Amino acid sequence: MPATETFLPPIFGLAAVLYLGLAVYVSRSSPQSIIGFVLFLIGTMVGGTAFAYGATDIALLNIGRVLNFFSASFLPVAFYGVYRHYTSGPAKRFVVALLLVIPICTTLLALTNSWHGMIWTVVESGSGLRISNTTDSFWFMRVHAPFSYGLFGFAALALMSRLPSIAAAHRRTVVLLLLCAVIPFIVSFINNMFGIGPQDFPFTSAGLVVMLPLNVYVSLSLRVYEFSPLAYQTLFDHVRDPIIVLDNDGRIICANKKAGEMLGHSERELLGQKLWEDFPEARAILEQAKDLDLTQTLKMKVDQIYELSVAPLTDAHGKQQGIIVVCRDVTDRRQALSRLADSEHLIRTLIETSSNGILRFARDSNDPQHRFRCIFANRAAESYLSGSTGTLVGMPLEKLTQLEPQRLLAHFTDDQHAKSTISFETANESVSGEGWLRIVGEPVGEDFSVTLVDITQRKRHEDKMLADALCDPLTGVLNRRGFEKEGKACVRQNSTGAVLYLDLNEFKSINDRFGHQAGDALLKAFGHRLGFCLRPEDVLGRLGGDEFAIVLPGVSVEDTKHVADRLVGTASEAYIIQGQEIRCTASVGISLMPEHGEELWHLISVADQAMYNAKSLQHDAANDRAAYIEAAIAS
Repeated sequence: MPATETFLPPIFGLAAVLYLGLAVYVSRSSPQSIIGFVLFLIGTMVGGTAFAYGATDIALLNIGRVLNFFSASFLPVAFYGVYRHYTSGPAKRFVVALLLVIPICTTLLALTNSWHGMIWTVVESGSGLRISNTTDSFWFMRVHAPFSYGLFGFAALALMSRLPSIAAAHRRTVVLLLLCAVIPFIVSFINNMFGIGPQDFPFTSAGLVVMLPLNVYVSLSLRVYEFSPLAYQTLFDHVRDPIIVLDNDGRIICANKKAGEMLGHSERELLGQKLWEDFPEARAILEQAKDLDLTQTLKMKVDQIYELSVAPLTDAHGKQQGIIVVCRDVTDRRQALSRLADSEHLIRTLIETSSNGILRFARDSNDPQHRFRCIFANRAAESYLSGSTGTLVGMPLEKLTQLEPQRLLAHFTDDQHAKSTISFETANESVSGEGWLRIVGEPVGEDFSVTLVDITQRKRHEDKMLADALCDPLTGVLNRRGFEKEGKACVRQNSTGAVLYLDLNEFKSINDRFGHQAGDALLKAFGHRLGFCLRPEDVLGRLGGDEFAIVLPGVSVEDTKHVADRLVGTASEAYIIQGQEIRCTASVGISLMPEHGEELWHLISVADQAMYNAKSLQHDAANDRAAYIEAAIAS
């Protein structure tokens, strides 16, 4: 028996288990994602190879071959589903049903192969089992292989061609996903179709084993299963302005929904038509736009005015492919500008009633120092700067400290920057409490104006979003990212302390018995109990599942024991969930600073190991909790 047939099957078996475990994790994390099914099929294929490669028993060989053909038949369909998911949306059910015909037939033939030998044949000899080459099978060469390689190749090439239409932030993930799939596919295709390499060696499964680390990285680190890349076609159709794309002959080759509404026709009806053939003014604008970007206002109807932005459409080599026309309905804006031009009073009213503060500063010619003084301020500005004494008009800029006057002066007295705009944010104390203002300074001739925009709500929203990003949505405590951020800072700032690692005993069985909702409720209650036992300066976080970690800064060993004893005791009290009494104890491991380290994740690792070392005493914890807590401290 060749050496490869001795040591490779265990490697295939281990890889299959890892792939299937990864498939279970992905499916539980995102049940609607097709990635979990793809990983399941890969694990099944590698597992089948573990059974079949080097097998000396016909039954094991047949089981492995059935698993190989089952997964190899359905993988192309699953990968086609991945392509559709990342680009144009799920395929129609009729198409999916049609694509499943050959995989189902191949699987049935593989299951019944021992009766007819249509896919492979096995002969027992003195030297072992002699198996026919897969490429000798009519079904494989004429049906299965053309379908599988053809569909897989189509999906891969189609996904590659659609990469430009996938949001830039997601392209790297999709490219890595393609590499995970295409490399084993190419190896298999070359081996089976061109006969390069031994026919009895499982090149496909070997390639999948080699790609296992990359698949793990794509699934666990990049979380490829959690997002659906946003195609630019979606953005194109949801832009509020009509957009029309013309070829070099002036014919419409693309139009978004708003363009169809503007022209009164669907995109299908507009394709191939010349844009506004009976509208000379529009045609003149298009002619001028062939070589340069151009924006002009065009009166489409008596009561409708559009602003046309026209730009040449070029390919990657700079060759012009056509023209892009963006139409913006500016009817209302033009009418508003007209009314404002007719009435200076209306302009002032709008400024006075604006929610933004507006001020204007000019140099005082009567001042020996030629300082900037406020010559206009609306009511909003007076409100934002209410801490100032007296009216704002006439006040030197230096006295309006809330505007950070030195910053404005440095900008508008610098010849290099005086004609440009400056914008910055600053804290603002008002009657209602602390707020935030965006200060925008703009040159107005020799003077400058300042616009004050209240961004307090945005700042609070950003703070809330940041807090939410670091918070576990189920338990309300810090998530892994938030715990790492605050835990590291806490460990850095304290020379002594402790790190506790906790998990719930028998949580999986409780989850299986009472359901996931009850399990979630139990985790939530457990998190609340832990938080109740801690000080404000302690850092509590959920690392995942039923695993929690705590950083106790500045505590002694005895204090740590006391806290751990209280946490374990509190956790062991009965939980009332969905009207049922559930009992679930907790295990704890303890690492100390600086005895066991000064780096957060090392301390957590030590505490984790200490927890598992003390697991054997868990049943005695109720009778002698002090001994259990003593054993839970890392040695």
